[in-house]
Amino acid sequence: MAHDLPPLSSLRAFEAAGRLGSLVEAAKELGVTASAVSHGIRALEDRLGVALFARNARKLVLTPAGADLLGEATPAFEGLSRAMNRLRRGRSRAGLRVSAAPTFAARWLLPRLPQLRRRHPGLSVSITTEHAWVELGDGRFDMAIRMSREPVGPGEWHRLVPVRLVPVGPVSVTGIPVQEALRRLAPIHVTPASEDWAAWAAAQDVPSPDGATGLHFDTIHMATDAAAQGLGIALARLPTCAADLASGRLAILGKPVEGNTSYWLVTRPGALRQAEGRLFAAWLGEELRREPSPAAAPSQVKTVALPGRIQPVRDLRRAPRRRAAPPCSA
Repeated sequence: MAHDLPPLSSLRAFEAAGRLGSLVEAAKELGVTASAVSHGIRALEDRLGVALFARNARKLVLTPAGADLLGEATPAFEGLSRAMNRLRRGRSRAGLRVSAAPTFAARWLLPRLPQLRRRHPGLSVSITTEHAWVELGDGRFDMAIRMSREPVGPGEWHRLVPVRLVPVGPVSVTGIPVQEALRRLAPIHVTPASEDWAAWAAAQDVPSPDGATGLHFDTIHMATDAAAQGLGIALARLPTCAADLASGRLAILGKPVEGNTSYWLVTRPGALRQAEGRLFAAWLGEELRREPSPAAAPSQVKTVALPGRIQPVRDLRRAPRRRAAPPCSA
């Protein structure tokens, strides 16, 4: 049912004045002037058409109507205060709640969390990985990091960095062109990925590896692990595979190709206006801008230019909401 209520500010002014018995004390509690409290009470009386305080008394005296309203208003405000305190305590324990795509969380985010803790030791972050898309309006998460072609669903979408596709294999194929490496080792496929070998081959104008051959995995990090173990050639994604390339765990077989998907920071409304959200988002953007571009091995296939630096978080624009295919969370 609809609630037929006057403005909350007027009710708060009346409740504080009636409970404390003083306009001055009510003004102190509410952080306004005594005149503002008096005007709020007068507006409430005008709306109700009844007097709530006796005007001929030297001090504030409730009329019967005022006493009746105060008896309902005070418990109502106390109940709201208790509920707000419970919510604040719950959020304080949980900290910033982030849902991240599994590969991004394991390969990129986790290795950098020590830097975040050193930068902001008081910031508590709870990270959950899920394949399924999460609804930010259900109260479980403040932010999500997802790979998608474009904004899908609710939340405020901020593009972080484009995803770049790069063929990788075991160190035994270092320096070998990717097409030759694919003749020696089978391709490794990521089944739920919206962009895989077919997208890479189209960008390079070369034949795509046969999707019916080789190994198939449901996450990108399992595919790259298999490649590192010599089980085949995988199509890794930058920036998530940057550490594996830098350490020599994986051999890069060509320059990265920019795909049609990007990593996005999706936030619930207002998350970036709160301190913990701003700190995490700013750190995330700085780390991504700092990401080096790996040097590619010699290759006989056509390559494309690497993209420039990503936008700082403070310059991110809210993306328009459009209907699109579900985001990939691999």
